[in-house]
Amino acid sequence: MSRGPPPRSAIDAALKIALARGFVTCSKRGRGSVCDFIIHIAGYTAVILVLRSRRLHGSLAEMEAQAAEAIARLRLVPEDPCRSRELWACSPHGVLRFFRVLNNGLIELDRDGKPFGSTGNMPGVPG
Repeated sequence: MSRGPPPRSAIDAALKIALARGFVTCSKRGRGSVCDFIIHIAGYTAVILVLRSRRLHGSLAEMEAQAAEAIARLRLVPEDPCRSRELWACSPHGVLRFFRVLNNGLIELDRDGKPFGSTGNMPGVPG
């Protein structure tokens, strides 16, 4: 994870996708903060941290190693069936890749928050 100011252009690109998923509450990044925004969906919350990445197309293990500090911050949020801790990696060209942070790894998501290959709903969201 890069040091310095928050990745403003990456956060702006991510907010467009977040707003399509639900109601968004922004969080100011600073000492002690663990996310950039939270998406509220009926019966479900997604805690999102956006980071800039120069190498966006690595394997899940490579992405986990590259973003170890950000993932550690997200893991401070308690795991819950109705909460998703998500890392959104953004290339310098505005391309995003989405991951759900589990206690023991990552799962890649599509832009709607569903695991790739999944046709079911997100946990906690009925029908």
